Amino acid sequence: GTGCTLSSVIASALAIGHQQRSLLESGSGAARSIYTIDACCLAKSYVTAGVARGVQLGEGAGPVVHTNFPSTHQHFPEVALDPRDASNKGFLKVRSAFSQQTNNNDNNNVNDKNDNNVPTLGTLLPIVDDAEWMGRLTKLDDITDIQLRIKGETDEEKIHALVQKCHDICTKNGVRLWINDYWKAAIKVGCFGVHIGQEDLGRCAAEGGLDAMKEKNMALGISTHSYAELSAAFGIRPSYISLGPVFGTKSKDVAFDPQGLVTVRKWRELIGPDIPLVAIGGINDAERTREVRDAGADMVALIGGVKKDDTKAAVRDLAAAMLMRE
Repeated sequence: GTGCTLSSVIASALAIGHQQRSLLESGSGAARSIYTIDACCLAKSYVTAGVARGVQLGEGAGPVVHTNFPSTHQHFPEVALDPRDASNKGFLKVRSAFSQQTNNNDNNNVNDKNDNNVPTLGTLLPIVDDAEWMGRLTKLDDITDIQLRIKGETDEEKIHALVQKCHDICTKNGVRLWINDYWKAAIKVGCFGVHIGQEDLGRCAAEGGLDAMKEKNMALGISTHSYAELSAAFGIRPSYISLGPVFGTKSKDVAFDPQGLVTVRKWRELIGPDIPLVAIGGINDAERTREVRDAGADMVALIGGVKKDDTKAAVRDLAAAMLMRE
């Protein structure tokens, strides 16, 4: 039955997490991070898939079919930020550069009714922290999107001034600007989108940031590192979902172990084809870029990978690697 299956899968998932954390040289970040909430999300997915495949033998729905580790977006649960919000309208819909068509069956996104209005993401998402690199990269043909990640600044006027300057640069060069975390400045300036980490998501929602961005028809990207965070991201209905760190990285202190390509493949299975998957973390050359693309990423976020002596050549090689699939 469903109850016994649910409790058994929760226990099994917790055991997987414990076993993965005991491994020194292997295991992925998401698997190592399976704790109670993650186990509940996985169990819900497993039971839902089992019920969907059940065969009615009598008056009831029939026994739960025992399948395998969750591997499809149709059954993976979402955790609503506010269960009282019946509409749960999504953020601006964007499509992957590799998608053939968008899924117009999801009416929760604001621009589904006219498929021609859906922006198409590029394959590279450089992350920079100053206007100088913003200016250099936005002049390159292979850059259509770029993210500003401001570090260590608390003065709101300085933050606003930098966001405005970068927005002007991007507007001039026809590039979409994503702002990391500083959603208030992004809304005020009128940027294309915002990227928010899960640690800041609750505060942003409590302060009305999510609703304000929806009103401005802005795009939103959300970071994920674990199965519970993936369910939480689904509840927000973002424009894209990112996974990281794929490989070890020194550019940012993170509380999660490297995910590896195996988790990129798993995330691509669990995320519907209408939501682009962005991979981030330690992707610093064309070889790793191609590996991540082969694993299912639609876009790669890069820091050191674009900050080379010959930036134009580096970006060209990275963009070419995203188009070369085995």
